[in-house]
Formats: sequence, C-alpha cells, structure tokens
Amino acid sequence: MAGQVYLDTLTEWERILDGLLRSDGDIRMDLSGLTFVDVAGATSLARTAQRLPGDRRIMVRRPPASLRRVLELFWPELVAIEVVE
Repeated sequence: MAGQVYLDTLTEWERILDGLLRSDGDIRMDLSGLTFVDVAGATSLARTAQRLPGDRRIMVRRPPASLRRVLELFWPELVAIEVVE
C-alpha cells in the first residue's frame, strides 16, 4: 500500500479490504508506504476487522500516525487489529 486513503481513494481501499476478507488466516498489511489515512479509511479498516471470523486478525505494519491515532481514539479495545513495527 502506498499513497493516501481519503475520499478520492476510499472506494479502492474498501475494495482491497473486502478482498482480504476472502483470504484464510491472519491478514498482514504493510502500510509503511501510506502517508495518511482519514477517519473514513480507518472506519473501513475497523469494520473489516470486526467482520473477520473467529480469532483472525489484521496486522498492520508501520501505519501512518493518522491511522494509529484514530484507531487508538475510536477503537482502543478492537483486538482484531494489531499494529506491528
């Protein structure tokens, strides 16, 4: 992933997230190339994590600070998303 997630790119971001739901096991996303994720993009990620069956998780590697802050603020107890460095 590279660039920014905001209103103009949200549809593509959600398409990617929907595709990840069809995979097996934990989802690993390298977000080191993203420079910004707005609240709508973070919401889409959180909703995707909430839709994962069982104890599956989304592990995001090096997310932009904006995404990390929004996740901590609005979904502090969402264990289905794990931030890794």
